[in-house]
This record gives sequence, C-alpha cells and structure tokens, in this order.
Amino acid sequence: MKKGIVLLMCVLFASAAFAQFDLGIKLGANYSYIQSEEFDFQNYIDEFSDLGNITGFVGGVYTAIGFGSFAIQAEGLFSMEGFSIEGILEGEGSDVIENTTIRTNYLNAVLAARYNLDLVIVKPFILAGVNVGIPLGESVVEGAEIDLENFDFTKLGLAIGAGVKIFDMVDVEVRYVQGITDIYTAETDDNATTFSNLVRLSLGLYIF
Repeated sequence: MKKGIVLLMCVLFASAAFAQFDLGIKLGANYSYIQSEEFDFQNYIDEFSDLGNITGFVGGVYTAIGFGSFAIQAEGLFSMEGFSIEGILEGEGSDVIENTTIRTNYLNAVLAARYNLDLVIVKPFILAGVNVGIPLGESVVEGAEIDLENFDFTKLGLAIGAGVKIFDMVDVEVRYVQGITDIYTAETDDNATTFSNLVRLSLGLYIF
C-alpha cells in the first residue's frame, strides 16, 4: 500500500514537472442573442419580430495547464450579454415598440479542453468545454415594459472555439457558446425552448 502511494506521488510530481502553466488576461466583445420557439406564445406579447443580437464587453482572467499539445483551460470572465427585440406588436392594435433590449451582466466560469498545433510562430488551437453563466444583479430592460419573472437567466452552455497563439504571447480567438438550459421558466402547453447563445471575439495576453 505504501509503495503504491509513493509511486502515485512520484507520477504526480513528474507530471507537474513536465506540465506548462500559463496565466493571462482576456478582453473582447460578445455578440449575444436568443434562440426561441416560445415567444410567439407568450401571453403578454402577441408577436415578437426580428430577434436580434446585442454587443457587449467581456473581460477576465484565464489559466491553462498544458501537457504537450493538450491543455486544460479555466476562465473567470465578466460578460455583458442579452438580446434585442426590434419590433413588438401589442394586443389587437398596431402599436409598435422598436429596439427593446434586455441586458444582463454575468460572471462566466469556463472549463475547456484545448489542443494546440506546435508551430514556430503562429500556433493554431481549438477548444471545447462548458460555460456556466451566473447573473450579477438584475437584468435591465430598455424599451418596452417586459415582465422578467418568467425568465431564469442563470445558464449552462457548450463552448467551442478556435484561434491562434502568436509568439507565445497573445491568443486571438473566436468562440461560440450554445445555451442548453431553457431560460424561459413559465409552464407552457408545448415543449418550446428559449436558449441564450453568443459569439465571442477575444484577445488574450499571457502574463506568464
């Protein structure tokens, strides 16, 4: 038993000795939107039209533990997300309210597996993982008065991305996050879902 513990500790220490640790800061922009089958059936809005994206800031820190071409990357990000409604028709009349926007600030925790191509100057990479979004405060509605009690903006998503590492100093990455939890919580007669998605363009600077 003792020999087994000693052997395990030797393996762990040897792995740590050959692992590469990276730490950096990340800045970028989100293009967030919702994918919904439900909005046509909400009881307080007869019709949603032209669901659009909004642009928001994202920034935070990331770290990676690498073993050769593979790495595990973790991130903690402040992220401004939401969606826009370019037209709302209310009731039986023709009253149109344009450019309604719902904004939510998030703390996003990301854990992803990353594969790097070890080239000389520019090193392409791909990654895939999970994104947990925790709202920071209440969502803000700009435009029409929309009841947010039937929404739960805490979300889980699948993240996939690709980019390049330049001179071992900078990451340039584009990422897509597909929501997999329904953010519209009211009971409905069908199985329609509402997911929160985003496309993110970011620049990461390695500190060490």
